[in-house]
Amino acid sequence: MPTALRTPICDLLGIDVPIMQAGMGGVAYGRLAAVVSNAGGLGSIGGIDITPDELDAEIRLFRKLSSRPLCVDLGFPANAPKGLAEVGVPAELPGPLKRLQQELREHGVELGPTHDQAISIADNRLKLEIALGHGAEVIACALGTPRWVVEACRAKGAKVMSIVGLAKHARSAIRSGTDVVIVQGTEGGGHTGDVGLITLLAEVLEFSSVPVVAAGGLAKGAQIAACLTMGAQGAWVGTRFLATRESQAEDGFKGAVVEAGHDTTLRSTIFDGLHVRQLRNRFTDVWDGHEDELSPYPTQRVLTAPFRFTAAGANLKAFMNLPAGAGSGMINDLPGAAEVLGRLVEETVEALCAVSKTVKYS
Repeated sequence: MPTALRTPICDLLGIDVPIMQAGMGGVAYGRLAAVVSNAGGLGSIGGIDITPDELDAEIRLFRKLSSRPLCVDLGFPANAPKGLAEVGVPAELPGPLKRLQQELREHGVELGPTHDQAISIADNRLKLEIALGHGAEVIACALGTPRWVVEACRAKGAKVMSIVGLAKHARSAIRSGTDVVIVQGTEGGGHTGDVGLITLLAEVLEFSSVPVVAAGGLAKGAQIAACLTMGAQGAWVGTRFLATRESQAEDGFKGAVVEAGHDTTLRSTIFDGLHVRQLRNRFTDVWDGHEDELSPYPTQRVLTAPFRFTAAGANLKAFMNLPAGAGSGMINDLPGAAEVLGRLVEETVEALCAVSKTVKYS
């Protein structure tokens, strides 16, 4: 790579450049992760939305394609059910989902099965065992960092990164022993808090005793450069890698990101009862005026799962759940993931050099 960019976190994680591809569910699997890691960044496999057997297969694929470090992204929310059987759901679908079901039928599609386990404790515990059994170098903890997860990773020599949306969550993760805090601003796709990245990053940098990585809406190197000047040691990038040839997002999903404008996303609890940023479409619009029919997590996740899996399987863009960051409006092509990583590094270095030439101080 012609342009060099390094921070101390590179040595900690065994990578060449401090840019990490987020472990996006339904998007980031072995092939994408391997391309990113081979290019010098940290590739991640999203483990939340696949079965244990599928995770095992994707890690094996990564190891076949790359000898570089691998991150596996898992979810450990404090209010997660022990197992799917523990989740109670109403006998009758809420009105918006009834309408979606009818509209899908009008497209010749019937609801199909789903293997979504509502981020259950049992499911993610098993996936953690699989990841560590394959020697995953890094485990990313989303929605919480239990101490037992850190201890299990320590025993296998794996590093732990904690994705947080509030400063208090960063403090909790540090107390649990995490190695890295990833602060994700509200601009990020998927599960996010309501604090902007610049503010959240500044808050956490004031007290963090471990390296801090920035996340949330990052699609350009200039954004990464701004975070590095604040004190971040790296960037966790999702949606920009979703829109690549190697991502396993459906063609309709990729197209929706490329077509997105600067005001196309919304943050809501429609997906699973937790706040998620996603692209507006029929899946989201059908709930307008019916917010009182939304259920809390994990019930909402279980209710929407058949719709999400069915729409994705049929590649019906209007009915799919499309988690994406606010930076989607700056993405307008579908290159390879290695090219994206190279662009981000070069843009970051160019922005840092430009600042050194234009900003004067004494």
